[in-house]
Amino acid sequence: MAYLLRQPIEEAAAAPRAAQPTAGEAFRSAMREFASGVAIVAAGQGERRNGCTATSFCSLSIDPPSLVVCLDRASATLATLRSEGAFGVSMLAEAHADLADRFAGRNGLRGAARFAGAGWTALSSGAPLLQGAVATLDCAVEEIVERHTHAIVIGRVIAARAWGGRPLLHWRGRALSP
Repeated sequence: MAYLLRQPIEEAAAAPRAAQPTAGEAFRSAMREFASGVAIVAAGQGERRNGCTATSFCSLSIDPPSLVVCLDRASATLATLRSEGAFGVSMLAEAHADLADRFAGRNGLRGAARFAGAGWTALSSGAPLLQGAVATLDCAVEEIVERHTHAIVIGRVIAARAWGGRPLLHWRGRALSP
């Protein structure tokens, strides 16, 4: 199976033969071309809160309302989500690029410290939801399927709110506004 990175034909003909990218490198390069929304997935309350930035989530079903989010198996957020049995998804607005970076761990903060300086609320389950998000989803954990480095979390949506606004997007490894 060939793994190719995008390169114009003229460049490919003139360029010296370089080492072929590994399957993982080619896959990462290809996936960086897919623009997606950015969300914070959070679970727990008070000092037991954990959250992370997620771009790997999507709707699963409208009946019953459910979604899928993929989290690193070593993530503290996944551990908290497992123990709480519930989590919140806050779809970020374009003004939330700094929060996306913070919850991605780019500033070294961990756990409840990531939540400081932003307004948080809760719906039915008590999971943290960001005030000012484009939309928020309150979810009960329905199933967790572990595959490779990540866990696929299926959440039953128990409450949802669409607040509107312009979403924050993720493309080529960085957040950007539409």
